[in-house]
Amino acid sequence: MNSVYLFAYRTYFTLKKSVVDRSLRRWPAAQRGFDAAKGFIKRRFFPSRQLWLQVQSGLAQGMWIHLRIPEEAGFWRGEHEPEVQATLSAIVRPGDVVYDVGAHLGSIALGVARLVGANGGVVAFDGEPANILRLRENSVRNHLERSLQVVHAAVWSHTTAQGISFRRARAGTSQGGVEAGGQRPVLADGEIIQVPVITLDDFVAAGGPPPHFIKIDVEGGECEVLRGATSLLRTKRPFLIVEVHNQQADEQIRSWLEDFRYSAEWKIPKENFPRCLIAWPIERDTRFPPAAQAGR
Repeated sequence: MNSVYLFAYRTYFTLKKSVVDRSLRRWPAAQRGFDAAKGFIKRRFFPSRQLWLQVQSGLAQGMWIHLRIPEEAGFWRGEHEPEVQATLSAIVRPGDVVYDVGAHLGSIALGVARLVGANGGVVAFDGEPANILRLRENSVRNHLERSLQVVHAAVWSHTTAQGISFRRARAGTSQGGVEAGGQRPVLADGEIIQVPVITLDDFVAAGGPPPHFIKIDVEGGECEVLRGATSLLRTKRPFLIVEVHNQQADEQIRSWLEDFRYSAEWKIPKENFPRCLIAWPIERDTRFPPAAQAGR
């Protein structure tokens, strides 16, 4: 039954891309009608269900991941965050340690764990309990328990035993995030729960392996994550990949990059935000110029 469902969904998606999306480029005024039709088709013919699927392309191609279809079909196709996937694929090597802050379902962490191998490691942080459950399931299904450490905690600018407020996302829509101190996640609009919280400085001080690379995607809280990693960033000088969600964070991070002596490359989409920051210590410019990352 699942194979029939997936075949039908794959056919629908192919037709949507080849016919519907092409038509919308010609007649953008028809967008509302097409959206209504797509919503009806999904509700009528593709009711949500959770399935074990092998990722079709990208960093985690061929790996198993537990997904809700059709809402999370982009992870199945391997289309999530292509800039981040390409950068990590080019620069991560066996034996490296990578932190995935805001790991969500593990679509990035799984592929990176395969890249670093048995002598390296990935630490995947997430505050959402449901994500942590699936992260652990995905790790076991792909036999990555030795190289992929799953940490149930929101990463922030301070650590407290009381935890921190975390706003959940509605199922299958967006990622949740910390809601505290005037900060709230960009799209999440679910209930608020209390989750464990930690800084990266405290995680390393407690014995965590220092990272060579840190990937941050926390739905608007990226500046708070960096504030909680001051010692780590001054002493260990890891490579950074950060999803930046608004203009205020952009300005703060640009100033931060100067203070910490980091060089940067910005990937800015036509819709402006979120944008992807790739940053590295200036003393490593000769080893990691953006145009030559693949030659590391």
